Amino acid sequence: MTRYWAGRILQSVPLLFFVSVVVFGVMRLAPGDPSTLLADPAYLNEAQRADLHRSLGLDDPLPVQYLRTMGGLVSGALLSFRTGQPTTEMLANALPVTAAVALLGMALAAALGLVAGSAAARHPGGRLDRALGLAMAGAIAFPSFVLALFLLRIFAEGLHLLPASGVRPLGATGFDPLASLPYLVLPVIVTAFPLSAVLARYTRDAVREALDEDYVRTARGKGLAPPTVMRRHVLRNALVAVVSVIGTITPLLLGGSVIVESLFGLPGVGRITVAAALQRDYPVVMTTALFSAVLVVLANLVTDFVYGLVDPRIRLA
Repeated sequence: MTRYWAGRILQSVPLLFFVSVVVFGVMRLAPGDPSTLLADPAYLNEAQRADLHRSLGLDDPLPVQYLRTMGGLVSGALLSFRTGQPTTEMLANALPVTAAVALLGMALAAALGLVAGSAAARHPGGRLDRALGLAMAGAIAFPSFVLALFLLRIFAEGLHLLPASGVRPLGATGFDPLASLPYLVLPVIVTAFPLSAVLARYTRDAVREALDEDYVRTARGKGLAPPTVMRRHVLRNALVAVVSVIGTITPLLLGGSVIVESLFGLPGVGRITVAAALQRDYPVVMTTALFSAVLVVLANLVTDFVYGLVDPRIRLA
């Protein structure tokens, strides 16, 4: 077992290296010079701009810049071009907001997806199945930013029930999810909306397949109540397929955070990544990109682990 997990972790090293090289290369190929964006050219002559460019280490060969960036990232000494703040500190400050929205959104999506998918599977071809199928397709196709603007218009500007943007002001104690809950309601709904449709569709197919299995017919033949059959036999086996889907949609959560945090003014990882990319703040972009890659790897490892818990038949040699 230990050898298996060690092997899985080692397999992720080439992926992380590839991501770091690609992000480093793309940022260097993007138009725009950080030294120009950091200071108004009207107040800097060419010599001063060259000195600033050199002080940022941008005159060094690209391999040297890459190694210095990765070394600083590992040691925690990598600094933002714009603020001079350690990038790991910036990430740590932004992470609680992103984590709160992502976890709450995933929990809401899982609850809605399991309930809707199970209900549709028990009535195949019926009105409920067709209605839920149409709703699932619409939720997947509906743009998240349109939904966000729609909810803002109704609940923030129209009814004034929820705040439109931001979170509760950060104090000495940092981000407080409970105090900021009213600010997170709309972002969580926007995050969960498309994910719940994906999970509902996979749940429907998995439950429908499990209902046709021989062991379910046997359980029914023994006189077990339908709720017991559904809970003990159908859902437990259907969850195996659903768990794998949850692992694969983790990148969607990370990508969606960029849109959600930008629209709702949340000081999260997605928002600082967009700001850093526009400002050519290479160290911040490298930090957030590699952190996202590590999260995807960890999500896959956790999915494998939960797989074994949900389905005891799965054994890792």
